[in-house]
Amino acid sequence: MNAFRKLSASLAMAVMATALVQVGVAPAAQAADKGRTVTVTHGAVAPTLIQGEGLGAVRTFFIPTTVKGKSGPQYYLTGTLTTVAVGMPNDQELRTSNLTFVFGDEANQIVVGGISLYPASSATLTTGQKTIRPVLGGSGTYDGARGYVLSTNRGADGWTHVFHLRG
Repeated sequence: MNAFRKLSASLAMAVMATALVQVGVAPAAQAADKGRTVTVTHGAVAPTLIQGEGLGAVRTFFIPTTVKGKSGPQYYLTGTLTTVAVGMPNDQELRTSNLTFVFGDEANQIVVGGISLYPASSATLTTGQKTIRPVLGGSGTYDGARGYVLSTNRGADGWTHVFHLRG
């Protein structure tokens, strides 16, 4: 009887896998599992505008970027950081991010969110500091993208953002 149950379970799995392939779900899932990385770099960061201070302060950015050796007016990062908690350990504060990376065409975007700890007295992370944020989605070439981005402040050498994407 045990052998029969195993055979039945195996047969059921095979039928479900065949059905998923026929409706196109399996190839999409396989592609999502493979993932890809995209590396973005840019120069040192200075906010374009800072509104307020302490809790509720908003820092706005517009930064030209380089992707796979390509740069120009169609490659950029724009976004805001908003201070949502002050007085964190080690004189830090918590900031939420709303970041949009544009890749050569306004239709090709990746949107990043999440939170990070920042030195309270600094507009950005300290040199050498890294942070991981979630990828909320994308459009165009990056339609349906999910995953995370690891951002590293390299000081005078600028920043590196390595996207680890699925979808």
